[in-house]
Parts: sequence; C-alpha cells; structure tokens
Amino acid sequence: MAIASGGAADRGDDARRARVRRQAWAFAAVAVALWAMLRLVLGPVPQWASYHDLADTRSVLGIPRAGDVLSNVAILAAGLWGASLAARVRVDADERLAYRLLVVASIGTAIGSAVYHAAPSNATLFWDRLPMAVVLSTLLALVLADRIDARFGREALAPFCLVAVGGVVLWGATEAAGRGDLLLYLTVRVGTALAVLVLLILRPGRTRGARWLWGAVGLDVAMTLAERYDHALWAVTGETASGHNMKHLLAGGVLACVFSWLARRTPRGSPG
Repeated sequence: MAIASGGAADRGDDARRARVRRQAWAFAAVAVALWAMLRLVLGPVPQWASYHDLADTRSVLGIPRAGDVLSNVAILAAGLWGASLAARVRVDADERLAYRLLVVASIGTAIGSAVYHAAPSNATLFWDRLPMAVVLSTLLALVLADRIDARFGREALAPFCLVAVGGVVLWGATEAAGRGDLLLYLTVRVGTALAVLVLLILRPGRTRGARWLWGAVGLDVAMTLAERYDHALWAVTGETASGHNMKHLLAGGVLACVFSWLARRTPRGSPG
C-alpha cells in the first residue's frame, strides 16, 4: 500500500513538474512573441553610439576610466558575498541551481563590466551584457519559484537563459553585420523588471521577506536613472562621481538585496 501511494505521489510530482515546464516555456514564448511584434512596429533597434560616450574618463595608477572600472568592486563584492552564503541560503532543491548560476553570473557581470568600461565599444559591451542576461534569467526564475511554484527554480532556467542570452548573441551578431538589433535584449531587460514587479504586487510568496525584493526594485530604478543621467550627475557632483560610477554601486546594492532575500526569508506561517 505504501509503495502504491509512493508511486502515485511520484506520478503527481512528475505531472506538476511537466506543467511547470510547459508554463516556463510559455513565458519564454510570450517574450519572443512580444519582441517579434515590437520588431514589426519599430524595426531593428541598434546600439546608440552615444552610449559609449561616458562622462568619467579619469585614469588612476594606469587604470583607464578608473572610476567606472573600480566601482564594479561593489558588484563583485555582492557576488562573492552571495557565494559565501551558500550554506545559509534558504532555497529548495529546485532553486539551488538558479542560486548558483546567479552567484556566478553576478561575479561575471562585475568582470565583464570592468572590461567594457576600461575600453568602451560594442565588442566589449557584449561581455558586459552576457552574464547580465543570466542574472536576469535566474532572478526571474527564483521569483517565480517563490510566488508560483518552487519547480520554476529549475524548470525555467533553460527557456529563460535561452531567450536572454539569445538576445545578447543576436545583438552582437547583428552589430557585427552592420544591422544592429538590441530589441530582444531590451525586451528581456524591461520585461524581467515588469514581471518581478507584477509578481510582487499580485502574488503572495511562499516565504516572508519580500521587503528585500522591493529594495532591489527601488535600487534598480535608481540604477537606471543614474545610467541615463551619467553626464548630468558628473556635472552636478563637480566631476567627482558620474552616473555610471553610481550605477555600479547601486547594482551591487540590488544584488545584495537579492542575496539577503534568499538568506533571510522565512516560510510563510512559521514564527519569526
């Protein structure tokens, strides 16, 4: 009897996992469909050349654009701190791979961003955005795992990473061919932020501690504004700190909030 009930439970879990897998691929398909519709309306969106015109060009101890390069230490520190929490993060078995990928991609983003800001170009920007795409994918998978079903932590990784990394690869390939199209990556970047926001508003989590995610959302908005007003902030601060300097510090804060959420959240209904 116990064996029979165990087999039924396994079949039930397999069925739920298959359903979650279909839903994850459906999410990815919606993102691609949205990109296709925007592509028909807007056409290709190339990387604007002025993006590489960064305000802080100071060199320090032979490090070119040192402010923008060294401020990535904040992102690196957050990634390393996330790695140090491995034994303490409160993640299910289905979420652990997403957590590990988030740690690796966070560290990779710090390195890629430093490489880009030392010598800004489309070629180096590719290596900045590639690990960032994985950060976006793993973050959305983890939020879905908390808000809908823990199985999203594993089942969403393949489709989400495929679309996000594919957006960066598509942009790099089209830029190299002289027909740059950043639109799929932008769809992923903006879509991830909106999806996380909607999930936080509309769905209760399996765990408590969402204030850390709300903190990450707020810092992400500030980070986007800092990037947008790179030169203005450079002027306002008397050429002491640029928007990109601040962006990297804020990005480290975003990741620190995410790792704090994973380490400090508690199951809903548990004391404390």
